[in-house]
Amino acid sequence: MAIVKPFMGVRYNLEKVLLKQVVAPPYDVISDEMKETLKGRCAANVVRLDLPDGDGDSKYQNAAHLYENWKKDGTLLRDKEQGYYLYEQIYNFGGKEYVRTGFVGLLKLEELGKGSVFPHEKTLSGPKKDRFELMKACQTNFSQIFGLYMDKENKLSSAFTNAKKNMPVASAVDDEGVKNTIWQITDSKVIEEIENFMKDKAIYIADGHHRYETALDYKKFRREQNGDLEGNIKPYDFVMMMFVNFYDEGLKIFPTHRVVEISKDFSLETFIEKIGKNYEVHELASYEAADKFLNTKGPARNFAVFTGEKFIGLTLRDEVLETLHPIYRKVDPYVVQETLIKPGTGISDEQILRKEGIYFLQTMEQIKALMAKKPALAFMMKGVDIEVVREISESGLVMPQKSTYFYPKLQTGLVINDL
Repeated sequence: MAIVKPFMGVRYNLEKVLLKQVVAPPYDVISDEMKETLKGRCAANVVRLDLPDGDGDSKYQNAAHLYENWKKDGTLLRDKEQGYYLYEQIYNFGGKEYVRTGFVGLLKLEELGKGSVFPHEKTLSGPKKDRFELMKACQTNFSQIFGLYMDKENKLSSAFTNAKKNMPVASAVDDEGVKNTIWQITDSKVIEEIENFMKDKAIYIADGHHRYETALDYKKFRREQNGDLEGNIKPYDFVMMMFVNFYDEGLKIFPTHRVVEISKDFSLETFIEKIGKNYEVHELASYEAADKFLNTKGPARNFAVFTGEKFIGLTLRDEVLETLHPIYRKVDPYVVQETLIKPGTGISDEQILRKEGIYFLQTMEQIKALMAKKPALAFMMKGVDIEVVREISESGLVMPQKSTYFYPKLQTGLVINDL
């Protein structure tokens, strides 16, 4: 049973800062260059808390001191009423405007896959240690995990529509041109409606697997540290999460292409010979042709390789597809990794896990920028279907890392949860 509850969030004092200058994307998509840009916008940008400066573990204490100072000097204020935070994102995709709506609340933590919370990606120890040390020092959720629930009838839509009739408490357009707006829901009847509605829902983690597992570790750490009794509920038994309906029309999953470094003596002919037993090979005239090839409807499993000079279309042979796990056959990143990247380039599972010589990118602009710096091959695919994410989650299996890129990204700094 999913236990969801409201909270009194900590938010920026908009009389002291401009929200657009203090919010930031999720920590794991922020490059060193982007971090410096965000810091330069405002001395109070949330990136200074979520990705703090400092040597070694001292950076976590730096974040804790900074956070306390901002609360003391009024840069950050705690809301006086408990509530949920309705979160709307308006963006353009393919020439059409989309609206994605969800709400931010607290979810009672439970072991993944053993109750009502399901993952779909592998996690790594390094990011979890980093997030744990930050949480331990600051005792705070600076960003919300992205969770999905199923509601084909869209039963919460009227509650959301009514909430949007009120004045929002914050709004900002981010660097991607996405308008991010939040409203606070404090009406006790609506709070109870949401709480009761979510009780029988399964929660699928879309983004934030490392943060969820970190929250579990932190909960265990604090309960042992404080000698909490079994039934004695504490703030660290919960984690802040954004809840979005699986069937929300604004929910998009973009592909994450793989770009693999190659040696100077790389031979395209040898590469094609290696993967020829798995794939039928086609020449493609342009990026537009490759995009059309990738998104051709039908049973064929099509992928594309960009060499830096030309595009090559690849259709997986049926007999190869049938050798894969029935569920993994539907997961393009897995299929590409196992039947194309590894046999074609020789890269190992360990190298992929450590991200050695492999990059995960979303756009042709990013791919070409990387290829201008080093010789590489780009392996291109279409986005994973949302129903496949659900199926993988419920099966207890996980996808390769960076298999899904949910767009738009949730902004950090709109609301913070103290533990």
